[in-house]
Amino acid sequence: MSNLDIWNNLCKSDPKYLKKVSFGSRSFTAIDPQYQVRMMTEQFGAIGEGWGWHNNTEFVAVSNGDSAVVANVTVWHTSHSNSFGPFTGCRKFFDAANGRMAEDAPKMAITDGLTKALSHIGCNADVFLGEMDGNKYAADSGNKSSW
Repeated sequence: MSNLDIWNNLCKSDPKYLKKVSFGSRSFTAIDPQYQVRMMTEQFGAIGEGWGWHNNTEFVAVSNGDSAVVANVTVWHTSHSNSFGPFTGCRKFFDAANGRMAEDAPKMAITDGLTKALSHIGCNADVFLGEMDGNKYAADSGNKSSW
């Protein structure tokens, strides 16, 4: 077995599960998190048996009245003793200026931490290495036959 076997099995993304996202001057390629769960299940088996994660979620108050939710995610595969992490995801939970609560913030923080953790074993490495940006990504996204 090569040290890169798992990485190589998980590193290529199907463009139909990716989308370009822009926030002001910042843009990136987003990965469908359910697609990542499927990739891990294909590699290791059913969640809870061949792989899974644990998270510790906490709410943090900010001095301006805002609050955030922080999720520390630890992933395991093959056995529960083979774990790595934690990797942190964070989302604003309450925006004091607008008086609004983001009800999905805890779920989103967990998903952010999980996505970051999975990237460390190669899951969707092509996205994190920037290989899905630019003209090649745009050209490949319309070509589903290569998958």
